[in-house]
Order: sequence, then C-alpha cells, then structure tokens
Amino acid sequence: MENLMKLRDEDLTRRIQTLSEELEELEEERDFVLRQTGLHLPGHAVKKYESQTTALQESIAELKVELEHRK
Repeated sequence: MENLMKLRDEDLTRRIQTLSEELEELEEERDFVLRQTGLHLPGHAVKKYESQTTALQESIAELKVELEHRK
C-alpha cells in the first residue's frame, strides 16, 4: 500500500469505507457460492476467497491504525 501519511483523514476514511464494502460483497459472494450444494469448488477457489478476505481485512486494519495515530 502507498504511503498513508500523505493522505488526508477524509481520504483514509473513504478508503476504509470502500474496502469495507468490498469485503462485505466478497463475503456475501463466498457464502452464496459455498452454499451451492450441487456445485463442487476446487480447493484453490476456496483459498482464493480466503486470501482476498485476509488482504482486505489487513488493508482496513492498516488504514484504521494510521487514522488512530493521527488522533
């Protein structure tokens, strides 16, 4: 991720909101796909969802830490 110190508080807040929405959509998609009883997913597809979820959660946490440090 880029240097967060260069961003304004409003930009950080907006990015947190955007990433949170992306995370929510990804989790909904994952839950929908995994509930399909007749659909077999290869292991790499499940791992892809896990890695994307983890990456988004880490990015959100990093942004929140930066925002907290500024207060």
